[in-house]
Amino acid sequence: MKLVNIILSFGLILFGFFTTVGQEQLRKLPPNINQPSVNLYAPVVSGDGETLVYLSDYTDDGSLSMNFTTRKTISSWNEPTEVSKVVNRPTLNYQGGYCLSFDGQLLIFTSRKSGLGGFELWYSERQGNNWGAPVNFGRPINSASNEGTPSLSPDGEKLYFMRCDGMTELKGARGCQIYVSTKKYGKWQEPEPLPATINTGNSQNPKILADGETLIFSSDQMGGKGGLDLFMSKNQGGTWTKPVPMDFMNTPQDDQFISIPSKGRYAFAAQNTGKDHQLVEVLLPDEFKPKKVMRIEGIVTDKSSGERVNAKLVAFNVDLRDRIWNDNIGENGEFALVLNEGNTYDLSVLHPNASYQYYSKIYDLETVGRRDKERLKIELVPLTKGLEFQSDIFFKDASSEIDDRSTYELRRLSDMIRRNESINLEIILHQTNYKEDSVMSSDDLTEVIVDSTYIEKVVAIPVSSDVSNSDVDSLLTVLNEPDSLHTPVKNDSIGSISKPQTKIVKELVINKTYHNDRTKAQGESIKAYFVEKGADESAIKIKTKKSKRSDEPEEGEQDVKVTIKILSL
Repeated sequence: MKLVNIILSFGLILFGFFTTVGQEQLRKLPPNINQPSVNLYAPVVSGDGETLVYLSDYTDDGSLSMNFTTRKTISSWNEPTEVSKVVNRPTLNYQGGYCLSFDGQLLIFTSRKSGLGGFELWYSERQGNNWGAPVNFGRPINSASNEGTPSLSPDGEKLYFMRCDGMTELKGARGCQIYVSTKKYGKWQEPEPLPATINTGNSQNPKILADGETLIFSSDQMGGKGGLDLFMSKNQGGTWTKPVPMDFMNTPQDDQFISIPSKGRYAFAAQNTGKDHQLVEVLLPDEFKPKKVMRIEGIVTDKSSGERVNAKLVAFNVDLRDRIWNDNIGENGEFALVLNEGNTYDLSVLHPNASYQYYSKIYDLETVGRRDKERLKIELVPLTKGLEFQSDIFFKDASSEIDDRSTYELRRLSDMIRRNESINLEIILHQTNYKEDSVMSSDDLTEVIVDSTYIEKVVAIPVSSDVSNSDVDSLLTVLNEPDSLHTPVKNDSIGSISKPQTKIVKELVINKTYHNDRTKAQGESIKAYFVEKGADESAIKIKTKKSKRSDEPEEGEQDVKVTIKILSL
């Protein structure tokens, strides 16, 4: 079915639906994109929401040409530009069969330019205000069959696409299955088909969203409203869930071209206004919104030389004990990583030279707010005498036991010690929220200082005149009982006691101070870990200090700071 007909019915129903429920749920793109009497189709937006590619019939011969634009402000876009002719070939490209990398710097498209056979996947890198010469993915991505409509995961490590029995530029595809290929050590691996719950006979147009877990695709073999309908499936613990129809977008005709950026609130789609086809943003129902994500971008340099470093980037999902990244970042020293909401992550950057300090950071992303991007400028420095750096080592609440979040940091430090055999270091633990009390007034005051002192007391003793001092001493225990000081004591050998006397005695008093400074025990826990991993016990020193603060720490804030100092190498 021609692309115009694919969009037409969807646009009419979409327009009627959102006019009924409220115009605020539908946002039209600005006039510099939606121009009168110009038809626009198949929008694809980059994961960061900054770059948009779409088809337009504003051409000399009325063919559909690829245009792109970049975001100017939150609500406006720069003037669109036609994609370079080296990529933009209407007579060769599969219409709508393209995607962008998360940062919009890579355009992957479908074309039957000369290659292995049939339609194949190609990529082009952004060069200034346009795109460079296309490059064929080659094997194993491409084959003698037809490959098309790619979708690159936000970390650039997985490529989803369809492999079909037949494809034509405008009339669509048939007999398609969705495949995924994973990049390992910089090379794409043999593609594998997605499970039968997704590949039911003619599944097309995969779009992996910014969370790396939510997949949208189209199929005409899974029931629905008719033709190709849109479905959503989520990867949970390595298993794809049963696809759910996106009925708020589906129509009796073919529905297949929508795009959702990482914000996950709106889907970009084409709408038929009755006069032309325009690009709009459609509010997503909550059940179809992907997880929020945080984008981490970084540039790594050698501080001593200023040159960029092909460092190793390692990232773990701490909660799942899952390594999500373990590869060199490349000679340009740049990297980008997308982290999903709801987990804690450990990120580290390692210099190829073992005598350099590493970089590390913990991201606790229980929720992702408006601040969903971070740009890091990482300068790696050589290990030298006197170098100090803070270490992300955490302890369980009110305890000297090391928290699980510290697992990967301890491994890095152990590796640093192992690879620098002559190193001597000091572990400095600073209790930054020191508190003390004479009673255990909070759960945090689990440590105690015991201070014993002797105090002198004057004891009044009623005795008779004929009682000796030794007799008085022997009576002290009895006479110190309550009310005994004014009661005569009878004894056959001593006789009646009646005269009062005084005697100075010493009494042992035990004072307890409850506090939250556990740094000594915490330091020993860290040292014990290093020794267990083979470190020389004599090469590791422990230093502790404490200070009070006037303000209350934020909830969950670590109140013990751990610093590593290099004593010698």
